[in-house]
Amino acid sequence: MEARTTGLADGDGGLRVKVRPMAPGDKAAVGEFLAVVAAELGSALGARMLWRPWFLLLLGCGFALLAASSRSLLLPLLVLALFLAVGRPALAHVWALYAHRDMSLGVGAPGATGFQFWVAEDAGGSVVGMVGVSGVGESGDGELELRSLAVGPEHRGHGVGRALCQAVLCFARGCSGCRAVVLDTHMLHSPAQRLFSSLGFHPGPACLQPTLSGFLADLPVTRYHYALTGNNTEDNSPAGED
Repeated sequence: MEARTTGLADGDGGLRVKVRPMAPGDKAAVGEFLAVVAAELGSALGARMLWRPWFLLLLGCGFALLAASSRSLLLPLLVLALFLAVGRPALAHVWALYAHRDMSLGVGAPGATGFQFWVAEDAGGSVVGMVGVSGVGESGDGELELRSLAVGPEHRGHGVGRALCQAVLCFARGCSGCRAVVLDTHMLHSPAQRLFSSLGFHPGPACLQPTLSGFLADLPVTRYHYALTGNNTEDNSPAGED
């Protein structure tokens, strides 16, 4: 089932967008959005990781060992400065690759099932954002997962993300057996969290991901839940949300 095309005029810029199902020709533009969002997330996660207690302890132990073995502070200070200069971009790059792989799951993959993606076009026909869902047509708990929401930096704050999310909710209402839409997000996505709350999504308790990456980043993840009965998705958020 395809979501109907929607129009939106929102935000101070008065940007009008049309939301439609993703086509093969959109792959290049979508790839650019995902790369930008993944790089932003990677940079934020890399910086956060540098201040984790276990990381600071590791740096302190390494500094102490170098100082003891060299009997000088100059060498460990130089090594520490070099490590921070190289390590932070390296950490950001690793996290960006991780985020990009997760967000790209099912995008343009031949034979991928259970996914549906949409893009937002501006008045000139340029793709300015995307969103997807997973769990389409799969039996289970009746939930669709909203994922891969991405809006170009220059088009944020004009309601593009809202239009994309509304297309997902419209699609979910037409899916037989679907009872809820869920998504996972964290504190680095605070503007998106405000958008989800304004649309009627309700947050659950925050918890760390039970994975190595979750432990390393120490970044609590919150699952938002939207029940398809008794909710209103009309635009009731302040202008300026994505």
